[in-house]
Amino acid sequence: MRKVIVDTDTGVDDALALMLLAADPEVELLAAISVFGNCESERAADNARYVLDTCGRSDVPVYRGASVPLVQELQLNPGVHGDDGFGNTGLRPAVSVPAEPDGVQMLLDLVDAHDGEIDYVALGPQTNLALALQREPRLIERLRSVTIVGTLGPALYHDTEPWADRRFRVSRDPNVSFDPDATQEVARHEGDVTWCGPYVTRQALVPERFFLDIAEETGSPAAQLITAISADYAGFYTRSYEQPDDRRIMGINDSLAVATLLRPELVAGAVRRPLQTFEDPATGDRYLAGVHPVRGETRPLHRVIFDMDFDGVLDLIGETLRRPVPWN
Repeated sequence: MRKVIVDTDTGVDDALALMLLAADPEVELLAAISVFGNCESERAADNARYVLDTCGRSDVPVYRGASVPLVQELQLNPGVHGDDGFGNTGLRPAVSVPAEPDGVQMLLDLVDAHDGEIDYVALGPQTNLALALQREPRLIERLRSVTIVGTLGPALYHDTEPWADRRFRVSRDPNVSFDPDATQEVARHEGDVTWCGPYVTRQALVPERFFLDIAEETGSPAAQLITAISADYAGFYTRSYEQPDDRRIMGINDSLAVATLLRPELVAGAVRRPLQTFEDPATGDRYLAGVHPVRGETRPLHRVIFDMDFDGVLDLIGETLRRPVPWN
């Protein structure tokens, strides 16, 4: 049994990724901790609670985490996920997640209780992890693994503008750029860390019909929730990445990172690299990419995913959404 904590700025693709974790019989989901990003942290916590309740997983506790970045001003992503992270549907749990206990402290308490056993999955900005590292510098070494949705992937040799890749023409790497100081804090620590960012996730744009068909065929509450909250989300992707015959598509970014943890055989390509921060002089935005080691390299080497078995990930999602609820 794999013990998992998920750190989430619960928007549409986060909801789907959370479902993959909640449905897996080999996962003991210890907690969900919210962070700002796709919406405010308070709302992200409520969204996570709503997803888990919909899937029959009211047993999984949800805690509020960081509401602002370490240093820079707060940025959110309402143009993609809506002001509420749920496509402006207004869906909320029966009872909102309280402000206490604090999610960062709960992370530290859970690590104390399960030292060396926890797989940590960060679907949003890495602020909670950075705050926890300030209190416990050995935290990442005490986690079994850390999987993060972020980085521009493996940079080319001597690349100075990794954000110029065509995959990033619409949005680059908000999970990093929304709190680059937190990302730098995580990147400088040793441990079993995997980064799965837009370099790979933007290769998987899925027809909206994939989810609509499952919802119609099964009546699954989980599949129906995804279709309910994703109409505007699919509209954003369809406008941003034009398709033949105006076919509507949507991203499954966070599910790809979860798949690397649950089904490691689906990782088709990865490299171990030190991580470096880059700044776009035109915007001032900062990003992270895996770079080639230099002679005498002293920076930690983290795993950077650059390719996946995308059909295998879709099979995993389809199997999950077709599974009868409740998932416990």
